[in-house]
Amino acid sequence: MTRIPLLAALGTSLLLAACAEEIVAPPSPPRLVQLAEVVADSGETRHEFVGRVEARLSVDMAFQVGGQLADLPLNEGILIEQGTLVAALDREDFQRAEREARVQLQQANTELERQRTLHERGIASQAALDSAQTNYDLREVALQTARRNLGYATLTAPFDALVSRRLVDNYTIVSPGQPVVRLMDVSELRVSIPISESMVATFDREDLVSLEAAFAFLPGQTFPLEPRELVSEPDSASRTYRAIAALPGDMPANLLPGMTATVFSEFANNGNSGTGLRVPLNAVAAAPDGSQRVWVFDPDTSTVSSRPVTSDGFEGDMIIIETGLAAGDQVVTAGVSALHEGMTVRPLADNTRFGQPQ
Repeated sequence: MTRIPLLAALGTSLLLAACAEEIVAPPSPPRLVQLAEVVADSGETRHEFVGRVEARLSVDMAFQVGGQLADLPLNEGILIEQGTLVAALDREDFQRAEREARVQLQQANTELERQRTLHERGIASQAALDSAQTNYDLREVALQTARRNLGYATLTAPFDALVSRRLVDNYTIVSPGQPVVRLMDVSELRVSIPISESMVATFDREDLVSLEAAFAFLPGQTFPLEPRELVSEPDSASRTYRAIAALPGDMPANLLPGMTATVFSEFANNGNSGTGLRVPLNAVAAAPDGSQRVWVFDPDTSTVSSRPVTSDGFEGDMIIIETGLAAGDQVVTAGVSALHEGMTVRPLADNTRFGQPQ
């Protein structure tokens, strides 16, 4: 009576074993890769920089004489015309000094005339006359100095300006040369652009195709820039040089010095870029023999193959390809270390095209 269950159990085991042998593990899905299509260079190189808006001129106004501030009428951020009063010292001491110098000059003149009369009569010596003349000359210089100092007690705007900053408070006692108010000439706004040593060494203004600036608060708008100068001394910290370019004269009134600009430049290559092809740096890998290789995608077979290339330098995060690639090739730009020859892959949907730096 125990044989039937035993045979049934044995049959069930054999059936399960047969089913297990028929189960085959599904193939692993193709590896996802990021591709970049290589396109021919347009013959121009583009660069992007972060610049800063500057005034044409920035001046810290200061008195040439010391004293107590009596008038500091201007508010920060306002536009003023040339000749507008910027600041004034208490003029009482300067006015008193001018009056004293004027009286002393009158006295010296009276004494000089008296000595001349006496000298003509033969009563006064030539030395006495010379002394009176010297005293008169000194008093005349003293009056000129007093009048000049009285004028120095007032500061006026030397040009149409933006009042950038008040550097002291009213009624402060200031020293000669101490900055009081900062004025900016905003008749022409400029953009300061930091550029690398290598760009300075190869810069040729004749190769400049376009230079434009954009601002975050003015979306969709770009403004042409006119090169003005290249500062020949590098920044001590960043070791970059400053290129200065002027903005158009009709810029929005809310564009102020200190704001950030994104600057786009475009240079003609003049045939000095090999094949005119560029790929991202991370698309190029080193082979065991030290050569450079890229993984090229074949859309017909959905596989990748390794291809040797030679390069001709760098431009930003791009590498210039001299040989090994052609326009239209698709290269893998991410995960190249995990690929092998003939590997089946599946491109991501957001592949990009590369021919020149953006």
